[in-house]
Amino acid sequence: MAKRWRPPFNFRRYCGDAATDLVHDLVCEKPECAVGVIPDENITMWNAPEEVEAALAAGPWQRCEHCQDTPLYFTPREDLSAVNRKA
Repeated sequence: MAKRWRPPFNFRRYCGDAATDLVHDLVCEKPECAVGVIPDENITMWNAPEEVEAALAAGPWQRCEHCQDTPLYFTPREDLSAVNRKA
């Protein structure tokens, strides 16, 4: 899975489902997250980890157990330069 471009996602990284109060990390999203079935009117989006931390501290939001503490599906662009490729 990956970040989504269409509204209300607008290519932001973190998706909150107001019906379940779960925050999903769209970079680490798993099929169990079922982000694709969340109605648009229930979606709250954040882009920075600091924004998510503030929301978690202030309200009923909780991290999704499926996508928060798991490895990425891909290597971020910043880390590609560190990859040792053989010719």
